[in-house]
Amino acid sequence: MEPERVVIVGAGQTGRGMFGALFFEEGGYRITFADTDSRLMDGLREQGYYTVEEKDLLSGDVRRVRVSGFECVDVHDRDAYLDALARASYIATAVFPESFEDVASVLADMVRVRMERGIDAPVAVILGGNFVGLRAYFQKAIEGALSDAERAFAAAHMALATSKANRKVVNAGTVDGDRFALTGDNKSVLPVEDRLPFGAGHRCPSFFQLDSNVELSMIEKIWSENLIHCSLGFMGACAGYETVNEAIEDERIGSLALYAWHEGRRALDSAFGIVIPDTAAIKVMMEKFDTPFFHDRIARIVRQPMRKLKKGDRFLGPAILCIKEGIVPYFIVRAAAHGFCYTDEQEPESVEIARLIENEGVDEAVRIVCDLDLSVVEERIAHEMLVDAVREVACPRWVPPALR
Repeated sequence: MEPERVVIVGAGQTGRGMFGALFFEEGGYRITFADTDSRLMDGLREQGYYTVEEKDLLSGDVRRVRVSGFECVDVHDRDAYLDALARASYIATAVFPESFEDVASVLADMVRVRMERGIDAPVAVILGGNFVGLRAYFQKAIEGALSDAERAFAAAHMALATSKANRKVVNAGTVDGDRFALTGDNKSVLPVEDRLPFGAGHRCPSFFQLDSNVELSMIEKIWSENLIHCSLGFMGACAGYETVNEAIEDERIGSLALYAWHEGRRALDSAFGIVIPDTAAIKVMMEKFDTPFFHDRIARIVRQPMRKLKKGDRFLGPAILCIKEGIVPYFIVRAAAHGFCYTDEQEPESVEIARLIENEGVDEAVRIVCDLDLSVVEERIAHEMLVDAVREVACPRWVPPALR
């Protein structure tokens, strides 16, 4: 019996380090990586393997997984890309939001190819990405590109399912001569929405943790775990630190980030009944951030700051929810303000934020970066709070003209 085909769209840290490693260890799957990085695809194809170091962040125990036997497709080769997608039983996406439109477009084209070829075997599209409303976005984008007949075919044979890919994975540098090696934590399950299209008797991967509430779990992850992680990152960047460990060991930064996290958790509890973790769970969370076995670089955490500051993401999402629930997001907006107050010449979006502040002023820069609609009461309040926080964090570096 021919193994089921899996196409992993995005061969970066999550694509290789979590999806690729889990499917490989499961066995019985023919894995194809698809990526826009032609050099990465050529390099992986030539080397024929890569290594994932899986670390227990509390004990430091390490195991290595050598992933091999995969295929690589350059997405610029549209025909080969579509052919791989058309023959897959599983498609897993691991891309940033700026690539969502392109991925949705090719998935719509895949539906047409399957329809033309008469491929009526079901396909599960496992959506990965730190994004609130992931399935709704792709559902709308794909259906909007299809005809009525194509939409009916997609509804009958394709299912979209949000996953919570929550391994911390970074580039490891060379490991035993492997320049594509990755290192990350040792999470061995992938929460996936329980809406797969397969019939009775189909063997799903054993690492799938099927759950009807993954979308809500994704909100919890982004608006609490990602919130504290990025709070440590932004404040650490302003302080000149290089790793999240240094930031969390700064008692002021560690405390402020935890206060921001707690505001977000209170809002999640109030709005969705997601219970705030107990003291023991909070202690474990902080120990994992400060583990001596994994040094997450600030530059990685704060990359693409404009995306992370946008409405709905890890700062403005919980801040606006707080306001709706009658909770003042004092510490959340101060953590977010640090994203406006550092500049890394190696990170184009931080340079663009500095340019906007210089040319448009703080008020307009905050509105543009965060994509806020000031006609909406909660968003206007969040804007006013964040503008004030940016001025406070930047003081005395930015002195008002009247005081110069």
